Amino acid sequence: MTKPTAARRPVPGTTPHLGRLLRRTGAVTRAARHGCPEEGLPPVRQLQRPGWLGLVRISGEHADPCEVQAGTEKVTDWRTAYTAHGGKAPVTNEYFGLPECLFDPDDEGALDRAATYIDHLPVVLLSGLYDGMENGLALTEKQHGRSDERWSLIEAYVRFGLVPPASILYLPHSADPARPERLTAYLIAAYLRGASHQAAGQLRSNARMVRRLLSQPRTPAA
Repeated sequence: MTKPTAARRPVPGTTPHLGRLLRRTGAVTRAARHGCPEEGLPPVRQLQRPGWLGLVRISGEHADPCEVQAGTEKVTDWRTAYTAHGGKAPVTNEYFGLPECLFDPDDEGALDRAATYIDHLPVVLLSGLYDGMENGLALTEKQHGRSDERWSLIEAYVRFGLVPPASILYLPHSADPARPERLTAYLIAAYLRGASHQAAGQLRSNARMVRRLLSQPRTPAA
């Protein structure tokens, strides 16, 4: 008598649709290997590594938080320091940093052309803070915390040729029905690559710390 196969449990915190998609490892593997040609997206391995990405920068971050809380130091509205590219205005008070080398500073139209890559998403491309040395992404929706907005941030990164930084983005628990399943699988694969880079970096950091501890001279017991 053949033993019945146990049904796989859904991934905790996910909808049945996203749980099925995550269990279809073949779809994610194909998306990682072949990319998403219909969307013009390359294989995940061709996306740039996140590098220092992962810092969520907030206006006034260099101010003294105690002074701000006491009301003796005012934090300037961060939106006044930015130029929004793509004809959309950001409505959130945080932005997700992009590498300075992503856009050619000598090309005046580079940012405007880059904004067309994400013009269909509720995400805006920002520049102009600190004398134009930093660029970033910010949401444009008035309601925050929705899963489809996080999918949009992940998609914005890959459309700029970047691996999404898993240290600041979380994989949404529910799939966005407006996105084709193949594109969702591709975004999952890109996110998982970012998570693996992050984990590998943490392991290397831990290994260096252990090596330093082992190289220190031992203190004889009293």
